[in-house]
Amino acid sequence: MAQDNLQYGRRDGGPRNKIFTFPVGASEVFKKKGGGFVTIDANGRVEIAIAGDVDVIGYALLNEDRTASATEGGDTVRVDLSTESVYEVPINTGTWADTMRGKLCDLSVVSGIQGVDLTASGEDVVQLIDKGTTNTAGTVVSVLCRLHARTLVPAGVV
Repeated sequence: MAQDNLQYGRRDGGPRNKIFTFPVGASEVFKKKGGGFVTIDANGRVEIAIAGDVDVIGYALLNEDRTASATEGGDTVRVDLSTESVYEVPINTGTWADTMRGKLCDLSVVSGIQGVDLTASGEDVVQLIDKGTTNTAGTVVSVLCRLHARTLVPAGVV
């Protein structure tokens, strides 16, 4: 399907009973033209995962651009914690090849938009499932992916 105006997010899979509400870090920005993978900050609030994060806990379920309250924990967001859910996210760096199916890659944030970096494999937090949307010029602009549970690094409370 060819599209130029996308809204990314959950596309398939995962039990709906693994969706929980979390407080959001101060002034955290979520973009519907980007992914919603989140991590927990030092204060126990979710924030958009960036390159280098290995403690990604899930995917924030939003269907609009949103900037959280300037107060830590002043807003909440529903987060899908399932590693079975499949999401469509933009390609920030790299070019899709069909041989990438099943491979692992990293997340990145470019100009406030979270997506995948198909050229990076340092943290390997997402597994590529398939190509997503192709634009009118014939370029694959997004991928279908999921959290890769084996590479997630949990942290202790102390």
